[in-house]
This record gives sequence, C-alpha cells and structure tokens, in this order.
Amino acid sequence: MTAPRSAAPASPQDATPAERPWHLAASDAERVMAEFEHALICLSEAFGRYNLQGLAGASGDLSFSGQDNMVLHIIATLERPKSLSDISRFMNRDDLANIQYSVRKLQKAGLIEKASDRSNRGTTYQTTADGRELVEAFVARRRELVLGPAEEMEQLREQLRGATKVMSHFIGLYDQAARVMTTRS
Repeated sequence: MTAPRSAAPASPQDATPAERPWHLAASDAERVMAEFEHALICLSEAFGRYNLQGLAGASGDLSFSGQDNMVLHIIATLERPKSLSDISRFMNRDDLANIQYSVRKLQKAGLIEKASDRSNRGTTYQTTADGRELVEAFVARRRELVLGPAEEMEQLREQLRGATKVMSHFIGLYDQAARVMTTRS
C-alpha cells in the first residue's frame, strides 16, 4: 500500500518554496544545482563588493574597481613581474582589453610599473613601493575582517578545501559548456 499523496497547492502562492515551480529546476537534482548557482551568483557579487571596498578603502580612491584590486594582488603575487597573459590566466579571463584598462589605471596611480624584465614574455608589471604598501594594508584588513572571524568556525579549513575542489570541478564544467555553446550557436 502506498502512502496517500498530499494535495497539490491550489496556486503557486500557496506552495512552500520547495514546492514552487522554478524554470531552472524540474527535478530535485536540478533544484539543488540551481540553488548552488544562485549561491555562486551571491558569492560572486559579495566578493566583488569586498574587492571593490578593499582597494578603495585602503587607498581612499573610490575610482578603483574590484577588478583593479584583483589585478594589483595578482601582480604582487610571489613578488615577480607578471605579463597580461599571466594575469588573464590567473583570473580565468579572456577579455584582455578590460585587464589592460586596470593595468593602465594602476600604473597611472603609481601602484604598479613596467618591470625591467629581460624575458621573452613581453611587457611585464611589478608593484611599486606604494602598491606594496596598499597590498599590505588590504591583507591586514582581510586578516581582521575575514580571516579572524572565519578562524572561529570549527572545521572551516577542511570545508574550504572541499569547496575549492567542488568549485574547480564546476569551473571545468562551465568552461566546457561555454566552449560547446560557442561552437553550436
């Protein structure tokens, strides 16, 4: 004998959130995926605001964007000069013109400069003393506002390792899907 099914809600407004139809989710598996994607959207926007405020707050210059902050930190990474292609690969981006715009802004502000790198990689950039000072100020605020409170969460490191693996997997899935959509359009 099967259990009786509950009656369907009279209208979508009467349904619980889990019962409401969603154009992205016809099954439980699709709902889980859509909720994950929604969380990614929210995370991306929150991280963008954080990056925007990070450089703007540390420098006092409200004209900087979150992307400018990311580019500055990528150039500062490992304290060795970076080319535009290094930056774009690190960010998983292919819009070099937007990255170049950030590089020009950071150069004009005196936070980065062309490196006297004699490699075959073309033009590379490095942080200036002012740029390093801003990076250090950002890192200090990050420790205070993000890492400090996060340290109090039990098992956070293992959860972050697992989340990073899952996100890396989805980066590959979304990149592959984008390539397929490009070739089938």
